[in-house]
Amino acid sequence: MTSLASHRARPRSGALIQGLTLAWRSLVPLRNEPGRLVQLLLQPIFMIMLFVCLFGVMTGNQTGTAQFLLPGVLVQVALVATNTTGMNLAEDIGNGVFDRFRSLPIARSAPLIGRILADTLTMLLTVTASLLTGFVVGFRVRTSLAETFAGVTLVLLFTFALSWASAWIGLKARSVASMQGMATAVLLPLTFGSTAFIPATNVPGWLRWWMDVNPVSHLAASLRALLTGGPLGAHLWITLAWAIAIAAVFFPLAVHSYTRRIR
Repeated sequence: MTSLASHRARPRSGALIQGLTLAWRSLVPLRNEPGRLVQLLLQPIFMIMLFVCLFGVMTGNQTGTAQFLLPGVLVQVALVATNTTGMNLAEDIGNGVFDRFRSLPIARSAPLIGRILADTLTMLLTVTASLLTGFVVGFRVRTSLAETFAGVTLVLLFTFALSWASAWIGLKARSVASMQGMATAVLLPLTFGSTAFIPATNVPGWLRWWMDVNPVSHLAASLRALLTGGPLGAHLWITLAWAIAIAAVFFPLAVHSYTRRIR
């Protein structure tokens, strides 16, 4: 925290630098408590092994199932991981960390930026673990390195935007359990009501409409195309538009809620 004191003379500047300092503070527990890192990596491994292997046995085509499901499961794992942002903020509120932030001459948005930057870095670990696990269960990347990088970057950009929504929910929630419950209520229809796991052609008309407008469907379709070489169409631009819209709405809401909490 000593480096933050250097900004006392200009408390409204350097929000990004201050956010990076606080991001490091958020990552320190991963070094001091390896169990957290293990838990972070085990979740995507278990999810992919469960979905891909189980459905592979049911269809009798392990390789084909892995090629279709892995991008969708990776998206689901990444979206669920955004819960960490809101849960950690709710925990910081409960244990008094925000009282310390209130006394520091830092930008109002710096703690939020730091929290979300740290979670974006851990998200990169989650996505990497998912891809490596997918390789073990039979998934193979069929595109170039540039397209693979673009797919991973797209997932990180979308989850970065969604993390601001998670932060806002975490700041509004009265407890960690309450935040987790509210976030789950939002994520379940987004993930399971998308084309991440099944094609839209296999569902009733009313559900197909929801799948067509669901941003997670476009994210999963974009990632699937960028990793396996399928048709990309307009999915990429729709996903980017959703990410920008989500960030534009929830970034100011999260900052406003945070400002009210630290007064």
